[in-house]
Amino acid sequence: MPGTNTHQKDLGENSLAVRNKLIERTARSEKIASKGQEVLAQEIVQTVDLPHQIYIDSAEGPYLIDLDGNRYIDLTGGFGPNVLGNKPKAVESALSSQIKKGWHYGIPSEGQAHLAELIKDSSPSVDEVMFCNSGSEATMFAFRAARAVTGKRVVALFDGSYHGIHDYALIRADSKSDRSTPSSIPLGAGIPDEVSKDLMLMLPYRDENAFELIRQYKNDLAMVVIEPVQSSNPRLDNEEFLHGLREVCSECEVLLMFDEVITGFRIEYGGCQEYYNIKPDLITYGKAVGGGMPIGVVAGSKQVMNSFSGAEETPAIFAGGTFSGNPLTMAGGIGALEYLRDNKETIYPYLHEQGNRLAKEINEFCKMNNIPAKLMNAGSMMHLIFGGEAVDSSRDIDRSYYKIEREFYLHLLGHNVIVPGIHLAFISYAHTPEVIDKIIDAFKNTFEDLRSDGYL
Repeated sequence: MPGTNTHQKDLGENSLAVRNKLIERTARSEKIASKGQEVLAQEIVQTVDLPHQIYIDSAEGPYLIDLDGNRYIDLTGGFGPNVLGNKPKAVESALSSQIKKGWHYGIPSEGQAHLAELIKDSSPSVDEVMFCNSGSEATMFAFRAARAVTGKRVVALFDGSYHGIHDYALIRADSKSDRSTPSSIPLGAGIPDEVSKDLMLMLPYRDENAFELIRQYKNDLAMVVIEPVQSSNPRLDNEEFLHGLREVCSECEVLLMFDEVITGFRIEYGGCQEYYNIKPDLITYGKAVGGGMPIGVVAGSKQVMNSFSGAEETPAIFAGGTFSGNPLTMAGGIGALEYLRDNKETIYPYLHEQGNRLAKEINEFCKMNNIPAKLMNAGSMMHLIFGGEAVDSSRDIDRSYYKIEREFYLHLLGHNVIVPGIHLAFISYAHTPEVIDKIIDAFKNTFEDLRSDGYL
C-alpha cells in the first residue's frame, strides 16, 4: 500500500490519534507489507490510507481478525460472495468433505450438473449453464457468445458499470462527453483504442435516451449488458427503466444480458431477475454461487447457450479453462446454494430489513446534522456517497469529496469496522441486529470525528 500523502501537521487531533492507534496495533501486518513490497508488483486493493496494508489471518461470521489479533466487523463480504457470512458451516462442511476426496481432477465430477441444476431452478431465464473461474471470465465468454449467435460486433454497456477485467469490459464513459450520449474510452493502458471506438457502445444509465441509441445502432448491436443494480450506485428503484430496456431490446432483436455477478443470490435467491420479474436472454453469475470459492457462470436461453456446444447449427465459440467446474468450487457452491434455497424465506427478508435499517439510520443522522453524505443501498449491498446533491447515476457523484471519503474509512477502521477499498459494502446473514447496531454507532462516531477535525 502506498504511504499517505497527508502531512502530519495538517491533521486534526482525531485524525492523528486514529493513525497512531492503527499503526501501533498492526506491527505484524507492517512486517509482512515490507516483505511484500520487495517481490509483489501489485498488492490487493488497498483498504485504508496507511503506510502499510492490513492482513487478515482468519474470519468467522460477521468478523475478520488480522495478523495482530485485532477483530473487525466485516463489511467487505469477500467483495460480495459471503451472503451467509464468513466460514458458514454449510460451506465449510461441503468443502471439508470434498477435500478428503481430492480438489482437482481435470476430468469432470458430478458436482457440475448438481450446481447447474440449482442455478437453473432458481430462474425461469436459465435453460443451460456453463462454468468458468471468475466473473470476468463469465462476461468475456458471454460477450463472445452474443457476437457468435447474432453475427453482430458491438456490445453496449452503461455509464458507471463494472463488468470485469478483460479488454471489452475495461471501457468507461468519457467524463467530457454528453451525459445522454456518452462516448467511451479505455480504462487504463494496454487496451487498443479500437475496442472502445469500434466494438463497444456506451449508454446512459437510467436515461431513456439509451433506448433511442439502441434503436439507432440495432443493426450492429449484438447485446446490451447491464448491472441491474449498479455497484457504483446501489439502489432498487430501477424497475421502470429495466422493463423499458427489456422491451426495446426485444423490439430491436438485440440480446439483453443481466450481469448478476454481484447481485445474483444476494438481492434475492433468484437475483434481480426475480426481484424485477424480468427475463434476460443471458445472465452472468459469480461471487455467491461459489460460496466464497472462485467461480464464474454464464447462463441463459438455449438459443444463446447453444454457442458453447455448436448445437442446432449455432456457430460454436471457443471456451474452456483448466480449473473450470473444479470439484472443490462445485462443492462449496452446492453447500451455499442449497442452504440459501432452503432458508430463502428467512434470509432475504432479513437482509433487506437490516440493510434498509442501517441506511435509514445513517441517512437520518446525516440529514439532522447537515452532513453531505448518503448511504445508498440495495438490500444488503451499500455505498456511502459523499456530496450534497441527489445521485441518479455515477455522473452525479462529486469527486471533490475524495479526501474526506478516504479519511472516513480510515476512522471507521479505527472504530473496528472494515470496508473494502472499492467502498462497496455488504452485510450478511451472520450480521445480527446487535452487530448492525455497532456498525451504525461506528458510522456516527466517525462522522463526529471528522466534524471535530474540521472535515465536515
